Amino acid sequence: MKTDPGWVPIPGETPIDDVSGLLIKDIGTRGQLNQAEAENITLVVAKYFVGRLTEADAPFTFDWVFALHKEMFGRVWAWAGSPRTCNLNLGCPAHDVEANVLGLVQDISYWGKGPYSLIEDAALLHYRAVKIHPFLNGNGRWARMLANIWLRLHGSDPVLWPEPQIGEVSPIRSEYIAAIQAADRLDYAPLVKLHQQYASR
Repeated sequence: MKTDPGWVPIPGETPIDDVSGLLIKDIGTRGQLNQAEAENITLVVAKYFVGRLTEADAPFTFDWVFALHKEMFGRVWAWAGSPRTCNLNLGCPAHDVEANVLGLVQDISYWGKGPYSLIEDAALLHYRAVKIHPFLNGNGRWARMLANIWLRLHGSDPVLWPEPQIGEVSPIRSEYIAAIQAADRLDYAPLVKLHQQYASR
């Protein structure tokens, strides 16, 4: 377990209590970890947001949504893409993770055809993915990526989240967390509003 001050937990996040799965052994601070993860995620952005995207590229199956997390973090964490086996301060019980992910991907197959806008569907996808919290870490970024890929697959522009600001010192972090908490009470309007606010033009 790290004791470096750079690893002080951020309020509202999943604490990084166990760094034994780190594949890059010289990482010693949160800033170094953030940089390594950002470099890994850049490769995923290039894959899904440059050029043509088809359902074959992003089938939104049970296996693919787990594989997406591995693509995003697999160069940094050995457990990337694997459902967590322990309970966290956020998310469903560990034994319910796979069932809840399966339920989500089954529901997604009906979305994009109903009375809701694409951005509303994306906000709900984002929220449900975050609430499951399938992984030891990276759940928020994975959920936002999942929603953005879904938007692009359906012909809509992605939401350009200010990702560096959703970390340690964020002018929108409290608003973001409040929107997730409002969705817990079945009030999705604040989260939809955030998606609309940062939707690319």
